[in-house]
Amino acid sequence: MSLKKALATLLATVMMLSLVSCGSKSNEEAPGDASKPTESAESSGKIKVGFSSAAFSDEWCHNLALTFENLTATEYPEIEVTVLDGNIDAEKQINTIQSLMQQGMDYIAVQPLPGTEPALQEVVDAGVPLFCVDTVPTSDTLVWTQVGVDEAEFGRLQAEKLAEVLPENGTVCIAMNQLGTNSQINRTRGFEEKIAELRPDVTIIDEQPADSKTDKAMNLVEDWLQRFGADGINAIVCQSAMTVQGVVEALRAHDLLGKIYVAAQDFTQPSGTEWLETGATYVDVFYDYNALVKGVYDTILDHEKNGADLPEQVIINPSVWTKENASEFGK
Repeated sequence: MSLKKALATLLATVMMLSLVSCGSKSNEEAPGDASKPTESAESSGKIKVGFSSAAFSDEWCHNLALTFENLTATEYPEIEVTVLDGNIDAEKQINTIQSLMQQGMDYIAVQPLPGTEPALQEVVDAGVPLFCVDTVPTSDTLVWTQVGVDEAEFGRLQAEKLAEVLPENGTVCIAMNQLGTNSQINRTRGFEEKIAELRPDVTIIDEQPADSKTDKAMNLVEDWLQRFGADGINAIVCQSAMTVQGVVEALRAHDLLGKIYVAAQDFTQPSGTEWLETGATYVDVFYDYNALVKGVYDTILDHEKNGADLPEQVIINPSVWTKENASEFGK
């Protein structure tokens, strides 16, 4: 299959999925329907929590948003949550944060995009406890509780696995997240430092942002193959689920699956397991959105019920998945 045909097919699929995940809530799985009538938190006595997602269009981020909603129904009945979509756009996310403030949230959680710091400062200035989930802003004045991971650990874990298999004087390309994000900066740094420590013979020949977009990742791979040739790239490192999907599809179009190592992140399901088991990806580093949301909710309830101080950090450890343990995911 040519890259052009693969791209066209994939884009059509992504558009259909976007309509399902981001459209009007006609089923139970689309988060953030403000029009659906619910009992008010004031009348029910529930704690009001608002969450602004970075992007419903990214599968992992969408699952994180869904988990904020689903866990209130199954494990945290004391909490009422409102979930809104930042749509990978700082101005859009600023609007969602301001909307949550206007709705009188007791706590606001954000998966912040670069440029949203002024709106986050408004939250802090209003005295509303702020949680930054998964990603963190760039600021010397903001005060928040981080619920997430040491972002550099993602890159370090990818480097450790690739160091075991890369050939002597191997070459690596990195398909990064949006420039300036905490994940892009630190996941890249973590990989660079660890691969230099373990395999100083390995060269990172290019680093480019894929912005967590499947089509952009596909185009990146095509550009790299033209510049370096299939024999000139030993591994591609990815920093998001949608980037992994684009890289896999582009390599498939060139019959290069299993010939160029792919270090993945976010373990898309069910594809992530299939890709590992068939050799399309070599390693996948994942941290659980259930653990992230529980970190937020447990911290809030401990503060509400026991008067515990809100901590600076709630750290969630990522896990490493390979062909050997991929079938155990979710068990």
